[in-house]
Amino acid sequence: MPRIALWNLFFGFALICFAAASGAILANDLSNAFLDAHETGRNLTQDWTLTLQSSAHGHTNLFGMIHIALGLTMPYARQSHRLRIGITGGLTLGALAMGPFMIWRSFLPPARHLEFNGILIGICLSFALAALAAHTAGLWQAFARRE
Repeated sequence: MPRIALWNLFFGFALICFAAASGAILANDLSNAFLDAHETGRNLTQDWTLTLQSSAHGHTNLFGMIHIALGLTMPYARQSHRLRIGITGGLTLGALAMGPFMIWRSFLPPARHLEFNGILIGICLSFALAALAAHTAGLWQAFARRE
């Protein structure tokens, strides 16, 4: 594979890692904004549900594309078969978190405290972020070793 192609693969996955890591801050800010609006007497339950379900739709599409990209780039990353299975599992947990679990979350009111669904989503997304970072590192190894 040409070196420039490896650079693009690495850089694309690095950007996805960065966006995934910063998504937790955005999710927290969104929850707080809905709670603040509710405390001022505005009922935004329908907006909350629609926002989270729209987010689930977009993120499920994104994870589908990431799985396709992973399958296409996996041969270039220098990783063991066992690690590749772990990376696939981590991304699958992320897809579940941002798809069905996010839709489930949309039916629960926003909260400032941790609740079971939020903890489950957080754990799954932590595995997905670790998987993205591991695959990105494998692509970096391939890029760095090419002459």
